[in-house]
Amino acid sequence: MNAKTFSFLSSTLFTWVYSMFQTISRDDYRVLHPRPVYLIVSGGEGKYNVMAASWVTPLSEEPSRLGLAIDRESYTYELIHKYREFTVNVVDPSLVNKVWYAGTRSGRREDKIKSLELKLYPSSKISVPGLLEALAFIECRVVDEVHVGEVALFIADMVEIHVKPEYYDQRRGWNLRKAQVLMHISGKAFSYPARIIYAK
Repeated sequence: MNAKTFSFLSSTLFTWVYSMFQTISRDDYRVLHPRPVYLIVSGGEGKYNVMAASWVTPLSEEPSRLGLAIDRESYTYELIHKYREFTVNVVDPSLVNKVWYAGTRSGRREDKIKSLELKLYPSSKISVPGLLEALAFIECRVVDEVHVGEVALFIADMVEIHVKPEYYDQRRGWNLRKAQVLMHISGKAFSYPARIIYAK
């Protein structure tokens, strides 16, 4: 094979391989979706707010910590920054309209918990409550705050976790035949796990 032929074949192969993918905007985080969407309750002194957020992730087991990324212009950011506590509430598709509402209205303008008729459930170790409608909720206490672009990443201790036992097995996790954990795709589009598959 001469150099000219090799160059032609290499160029053709390169074009074929890279035509299999399309390059999109590097700020299109939706390529990481769908992912669970949660209702975050925050506040203090008897006044609480709720918002929807999907940028929540486990960070470590020892200590048990999670990360919550929140836009620094949001009301939820102000409340968590001030009171250093919040709850992460796992929800199912029955709350999809309330999740959308909570994620598109500002708590500065209205009491969203009252508007949505959500019922608060007392936490055991922090002052911020969970939601009775949730499948589970996690009591969180902030230990650090890191600014990343327009976002604040709150690093928080998971000080207590509460689950509805009919939906959750402490050995296996969620029973997805009963618990349909709500996930966000994009905009008004949501989904939930439809089947379970096991690796061989």
